[in-house]
Amino acid sequence: MKLKLGSIFPEFKLYDNENNLFSLRSDFNNKYLLIYFYPKNDTLGCTKQACYFRDFILEFRKYDCDIIGISSDNTKSHQKFKTKYYLPFKLLSDKESMLRRKLNLPKDFFGLTPSRITFIINSKFQILFIFRSALNMKSHILSGLKFLKEI
Repeated sequence: MKLKLGSIFPEFKLYDNENNLFSLRSDFNNKYLLIYFYPKNDTLGCTKQACYFRDFILEFRKYDCDIIGISSDNTKSHQKFKTKYYLPFKLLSDKESMLRRKLNLPKDFFGLTPSRITFIINSKFQILFIFRSALNMKSHILSGLKFLKEI
C-alpha cells in the first residue's frame, strides 16, 4: 500500500502503552490526528523527537490535533518511555512492524533502520500531511505545526 496526500489512512488496531487496544476508526475523535512513526524508545533521536512533541503539545491542541507515536517497541517499553519523559500522548506498539509493512513505509540509512515519518489526518481519515526526515527530529514538529496553522 502506498500512502500519499489525499488517500485514506487505513484502519489499524494496536496496543497502547497501557495495554489497551487502540482502533483508529473507533478511538480517534478529534479534528486532526498526528501519527508519527519512529524507530525505537530511549534512543537519542527518538527521545529528542518525543520530547519535542511533548513540549509543543499545547500548540497542537490549539488546532484540535491529537498525537500518537508508533514504534515496534512493546507496551511495557512504551510505558517506561512515556513515564520517564512525561509524554502526554499515547504510544502504540507495532509488534514486529506489521503496520509499517502493511503501509509499505520506507526505511532509512540504506534500509537498515525503520523510517521516521509523520502524518496528519483529518476526521475522515484523509491524509493531509506527510513529512519524513531521519535526522532532523524537531522538523517533524515545526513542519506539522506550520501545516496546521495554514489550513
